[in-house]
Amino acid sequence: MKPNIDQSKILELKTESKLARKDDVETFPMPELQAFGKNIWIIDGPKVRDMGIMFTTRMMIAKLANGSILVNSPVPVPFDTLNRITELGPVKYLVAATPRHVWRLDSWHTLFPEAQLWVPRPTPFTLKKGNLPITGILRDSPNQAWADDFDQLAFKGNPLIEEIMFYHKDSQSVILDDLIQIHPPMKGQPFHNVLFKLEGVESPHGGVGLDLKLTFTHRKLARQSLEKLLSWDFDKLIIAHGPCIEKDAKQFVKQAFHWLMH
Repeated sequence: MKPNIDQSKILELKTESKLARKDDVETFPMPELQAFGKNIWIIDGPKVRDMGIMFTTRMMIAKLANGSILVNSPVPVPFDTLNRITELGPVKYLVAATPRHVWRLDSWHTLFPEAQLWVPRPTPFTLKKGNLPITGILRDSPNQAWADDFDQLAFKGNPLIEEIMFYHKDSQSVILDDLIQIHPPMKGQPFHNVLFKLEGVESPHGGVGLDLKLTFTHRKLARQSLEKLLSWDFDKLIIAHGPCIEKDAKQFVKQAFHWLMH
C-alpha cells in the first residue's frame, strides 16, 4: 500500500538548506524516473550551489529483494514523480553516501518519517540540517537489509570526506556521489570552467578533483579501498555530479584514480 503523502510537503523538497537557498537553485525540467538497469533508477535534480559553484545533482532509487525501496542522496521531486517512486514499493531506507549530502535527508524524512536514515562517518565537511534521527553509520560492509542487493565500501584515507560507494549486483553498477565528477562547460561562466579544468574534473574525462586528491593523507588506506572497488565486477557507473557511464565504467574509474596507483 502506498503511503498517504501530503502534497503540501512536496515543495518542501525545494532544497531549503543553507547550501540551497532560493537563489542557489536553478530552475530545472520535470525530473523523470530513468531506469538504469534491473531494479535501479536515477532521477536528475536541480543544480545547487556549493562554495559558490553550481553542481548538478542526482539521486538513485533501488528496489531491494525484500520489496522495499532504498533512496540514495534524495533530490527535490514533484508529486507525480514521488508517486511513481512509492508505486515501486515502500520507502524504507534513506541514505546519504557522502558527508556533503546528509542535509538532503531532512525533507525526505518529513515525507517518510518511518524510513531509516543512514549516513557516513561524520567529518568536518559534513553538511546536515537539524537533528535528524540517524539510524546508523554506513561502514565498509552492507547492512543486512540490503546485503542481497548491494556490496559497499567506505573509501578511506581522507580525514575530511569518507564516502560510501555501493555496488548494485543486479545491474553491475557502482554508485558514488562526490569523489568522481564530470563537469561540462557552463555557458557564461568562464571562471567556473577554468576552475573545473584546474581541478581536473572538466568534461569529457572528469576525475577526482585536485582539492580531494590533496586531502588524501593516508594513501595506503586509500589504495586498499581502491583495490576493493576495482575487485567488483561492474560495467556501469552512477555519479551525482556529471553524466553517468553506461559502458566500460571500470576502465573509466581506473583512469580517474590513476594518481593513487603510484
